Amino acid sequence: MKLFTKYLVLISFFYGSMVVAQQPAFKSIMQEQANFYSQYKNYTDVQFDSLNNITNNKLASSKQATCNLTKKVLGWHPYWGGTTYTNYQWSLLSDLVYFDYDVSPTTGNNINTSFAWSTASVVTVAKANGTKIHICATMFSGHSSFWASSTAQTTFINNIISLLNARQGNGVNIDFEGMGSSDNAPFVTFITNLNNALNAANPSYELSLCLYAVDWSNTFNIPALTAQVDYFTIMGYDYYYGGSSQAGPTAPLYNYQPSYNYTLGKTITYYIKQGAPANKLLMGLPYYGREWEVTQNSTLPAATTGSFNTSRTLAAVSTGTAYTPGNKFWEGNCYSPYYKFTSGTSLRQCWIDDVYSMGRKFKMVNQRGLGGIAIWALGYDNGLTGYWNLIKDHFSTCELITCNDSIFDMGGPTRNYYDNENYAYTLSVPSGSLAQLQFISFGTELNYDTLWLYNGASTSAAALIGSYTGTNSPGIKVSTSNSITVRFKSDGATTSFGFKAMKSCITPSIATGFLEWADHSIQVYPNPTSDKVTFKNCSLAKVYDSTGKLLVNVSSMEPITNFDFGYLGTGLYFVEVVTPTHSKKILKIIVSSN
Repeated sequence: MKLFTKYLVLISFFYGSMVVAQQPAFKSIMQEQANFYSQYKNYTDVQFDSLNNITNNKLASSKQATCNLTKKVLGWHPYWGGTTYTNYQWSLLSDLVYFDYDVSPTTGNNINTSFAWSTASVVTVAKANGTKIHICATMFSGHSSFWASSTAQTTFINNIISLLNARQGNGVNIDFEGMGSSDNAPFVTFITNLNNALNAANPSYELSLCLYAVDWSNTFNIPALTAQVDYFTIMGYDYYYGGSSQAGPTAPLYNYQPSYNYTLGKTITYYIKQGAPANKLLMGLPYYGREWEVTQNSTLPAATTGSFNTSRTLAAVSTGTAYTPGNKFWEGNCYSPYYKFTSGTSLRQCWIDDVYSMGRKFKMVNQRGLGGIAIWALGYDNGLTGYWNLIKDHFSTCELITCNDSIFDMGGPTRNYYDNENYAYTLSVPSGSLAQLQFISFGTELNYDTLWLYNGASTSAAALIGSYTGTNSPGIKVSTSNSITVRFKSDGATTSFGFKAMKSCITPSIATGFLEWADHSIQVYPNPTSDKVTFKNCSLAKVYDSTGKLLVNVSSMEPITNFDFGYLGTGLYFVEVVTPTHSKKILKIIVSSN
């Protein structure tokens, strides 16, 4: 085992790092790691465990979740992952993509000798746990040669179908990187031919494509590709990468610095604007970060020296001696943590998500109505349970619904929102409470960029609370159920700072006979009732049914107001009253047949 020990310090992705020189040309993390591990040919899982210093069950494992997924959770399992799959929570993983079939541009055959799809234990275990299995096919260069050879394309297509047939697989994920505008048309032709062949072989076979975080060169004809594929996996990482001149977040939720405003939110907006249905988009998210040598590690943004950078996995950071709470800091513009420390004489910054920052990314996936997430890469959190719990809390029937949360537009707390946004999402609080939104700040382009708020989980006109543009802030709004829906739309021109709000719970007041505020300012009785209710020292403003539909809009400044619920029929009603101090309160009225 001396060979493995020799390289241990430099190449452990799971508990160490891979050192690479910064290159002028961009290489994604997937290409970077695939290129690195290609030197280790025909290794077994045990050998990769030794190479990467993987000790399973070294970190605490948790019980498998008993929840059903409500979104697709796809993860790439790299062939060098060894036996990390023994720590996967299979009930929270809908699709496993085995990485990678390395396509020869001239023949279409696989040139990765470590591609063990036919015998890989992880594929067997995934199938046994009901997780779909897919092949990831990669091509990082030589695309023009591939387009020029119909024979190579046919060979590749036939090979993929044979491999899927052999293991009763579910589909293929195409990761062709380094393409540009000249590849736009031939790529569509190839994907169309591949899709037709897959359908002919087995109509249930699925086809998915990797999309770049930023499509700098108009590579993808999204409308044409949408018609051919089941879903897209956005590679939502490497916004700051090995060749970056400044250290920064691998996957910024919001804009880190104004001069470079590419973020997850902007990427989502771009592909939806190009024609991709939101529910066909899976947001790829990194279970790794990157560490750079920088000229000043206390500076934001910090300039990289160009002499050192390394990828760090979650598992590596969880055990690394430099990644201490004292070295951890929070960058509030992009919503990302980072570490700053000294290694020898080298000043370092490492940007990597934690459970809180990744949870905010999961929230954005739900807010934008995406089909789910894609993980690069499975096993990089080996034995850690934090991200599995996040999946359970955000994308399953065990969704965690809380009272309090901060709500931002896609620009986050400090930056402007983006052009061409158009989305709606529902905010919920625990059952039995009412949802309140309190806007801390508000500003949009007057009459062009608009926020709408709706009572409950619907965007129907009947549920509309109000529309807001310019500096017309909604202030404080309370639903008559446990949900309130937010919709936002911006045009293609001027943007502004958008909105910040706090979500919280309001507990409706209910009594079994007589309701009186502690300061005796208002009284409501009887409640429950069979018809009439007396409101003393308050004005009755609005009456809603249990779905949030406005039934009555009345106001009385009399010291005593009587309201007859009899004609409304039996049921549960929400009543908004205004106190003498002009504060609003929401209470429940139960109308019975007795």
